[in-house]
Amino acid sequence: MHKLGSRKRLNTNYNRIEENGKHVYLNDFGEPTIGRHEYDGYIKLKLFHMEHGSIIIPDQIYLKYRDRLLWIQPLFFTANILCKCDDAVLYTQYIDISCGQRIKITTSKKQFIHKLKDNSFLYECKIFGLQHLQKYTTGKAQLVDNIPYLSLYHHTNKEAKENIIKTQEFWTSTWNIQGIKKTTNISFLYLTPLDKIIYREDLEQIAMSSQGKLGFRLDQNNSPKADVILKVARESTENRTHTLNYWVNSSELLSQPIYEHTFGSVYYEIVSPFIHRIGSEISKTVLICEDKLIPKNHKNLDYVVLGDCTKAKGLEAPYDEENTSEILKIQNIDDSIEIFDFWFNSGNSPLYSNIDIPETIQF
Repeated sequence: MHKLGSRKRLNTNYNRIEENGKHVYLNDFGEPTIGRHEYDGYIKLKLFHMEHGSIIIPDQIYLKYRDRLLWIQPLFFTANILCKCDDAVLYTQYIDISCGQRIKITTSKKQFIHKLKDNSFLYECKIFGLQHLQKYTTGKAQLVDNIPYLSLYHHTNKEAKENIIKTQEFWTSTWNIQGIKKTTNISFLYLTPLDKIIYREDLEQIAMSSQGKLGFRLDQNNSPKADVILKVARESTENRTHTLNYWVNSSELLSQPIYEHTFGSVYYEIVSPFIHRIGSEISKTVLICEDKLIPKNHKNLDYVVLGDCTKAKGLEAPYDEENTSEILKIQNIDDSIEIFDFWFNSGNSPLYSNIDIPETIQF
């Protein structure tokens, strides 16, 4: 936490300025620079294909700090850079994190650790960034049998919390991210790294609003006026006063939707980065086992929505999942190879068109 003045503080964990009576979440950053400090850590990556190319997407970054493991939520990121020299394949990617800080990640196929059940791959990596990078991490993490776990929260009311503790399970919800439509073939347990929901702006970070609507701007709009207004669940902070905190297997979280920005250069944004979802068979439960969550009938998806931020329909896409054809398809890679070698071995192949998506979210 950094002081900005007598009544303002910069919360570097949650990408916001804290004032009396409100939290101002940051989205417009200045020109970032990359610090020269080097850290050891891990990165969890997935390979996706779009109609016009392929991209490696960072799910989370894990920072080794003293005797702890901390995780970082990516906010924006560039296209990945892969370089092959003889038998070595080197990866580089630039990622914007909390409060406009930019980090550089480097790793290689030799640092591959483990393939996870969500078709993601875990690598040891080097992280280059500013001094005291631990102050910009999102939360606590741990590795259990080479599987990264995140410390995440669920916010509810007093009665619901008491019932969850009593039954030792969560009932999943059929409400979509927008909170106004119900799914028919998958349900979700909604979680967040935010430790408290206090103000209106906190609700908006988990796609709720006291006004029942959220505004979005196109890339070409430099004004504060929204181009698209979307309906979202109307909610009050009074219904989110009680909190539960558990360890969550990161490979049981659904991939987060993506925005593609074209403003000078192409870059990508995680949509609603403080929303994490465990998917399950319709209306099934997620069990509480000591301090961990165990989905009883886990369900994943083989794609994520990709929204083009130069078009109104693109801004709507992540919240209007059944009415968009803009998607990224995840590559299922067998255990004999990792992402970087697959990339070079499959060059100039019609990977997007060759992948069939067996199931999409239905409403």
